[in-house]
Amino acid sequence: MTLFEEKLAQENELISQKLAEYLRSLNIPPVLNDAMKYSLSAGGKRLRPFLAVAVSQLLGKDRELVMPYACALEFIHTYSLIHDDLPALDNDDLRRGKPSSHKVFGEDMAILAGDALNADAFSILFEFGNGNFKKGGAYFAKAAGGRGMVLGQVKDCKVPEKDRSVEVLDDINLLKTGALIMASTAGAAAWLDADDPTVLALERYGYHLGLAFQITDDILDITSSTEELGKKTGSDAALNKRTYPVLLGIEDAAARATEHCAKAKETLEHFAASEWKQVLIELADFVVRRKK
Repeated sequence: MTLFEEKLAQENELISQKLAEYLRSLNIPPVLNDAMKYSLSAGGKRLRPFLAVAVSQLLGKDRELVMPYACALEFIHTYSLIHDDLPALDNDDLRRGKPSSHKVFGEDMAILAGDALNADAFSILFEFGNGNFKKGGAYFAKAAGGRGMVLGQVKDCKVPEKDRSVEVLDDINLLKTGALIMASTAGAAAWLDADDPTVLALERYGYHLGLAFQITDDILDITSSTEELGKKTGSDAALNKRTYPVLLGIEDAAARATEHCAKAKETLEHFAASEWKQVLIELADFVVRRKK
């Protein structure tokens, strides 16, 4: 087991506890709470909140200072997955090896559970947060909204497949996937009052990590199985989507992901050698080597 895998297992136990605690504290009636809890507790890698915690440790800060921010990130990510799976978007029946929210609760409740997770992410920040709201909170909001993740979804819906080059895919995916990953790294640093060069270094780390993650996702949609991924594979091909492996071939797409991984690790030269710097180095390697 790598140091990253060890830390991920340790921190995710606390993150899961905190997610459940924050959701309970909101006192949302069961008719809605059950649908929110179903998706929020479905597991997954929880890389985004883990990244925020890792940044706090890299910077020598108390992880409790970043925990509301980290859990708010997972609220936003979970809402995006619920909405991604809806028939109007990706129309996926499986998520994290379980039936998607709309298959269990119906489309109406899935939409509303996603809406609530989105809004209540900010409830967590305001009710439990004690960070730099102007700098870190603004980074978070921009990444989650119509200048970030949602805009990426819009472009993914509206840009015709025939117009998709590698550069266009990078633009879509830096918004759709990368924005929230950068919020998990640079945004967490801003929340913790890090100086501008540190925030910038972690933004570049998140930038390259986000692209490496999405390219690898596109490859796994071709090379992995539904059982391994916990969601339907082959969906991109079924929709005739022009993804990185379609445009570049699997080998060149993998090489591009590896290049982004290397660049992500280069940005960490800003930081002195430490256990948590090593964790972030290993995390970048994990993103391109993962099988699910």
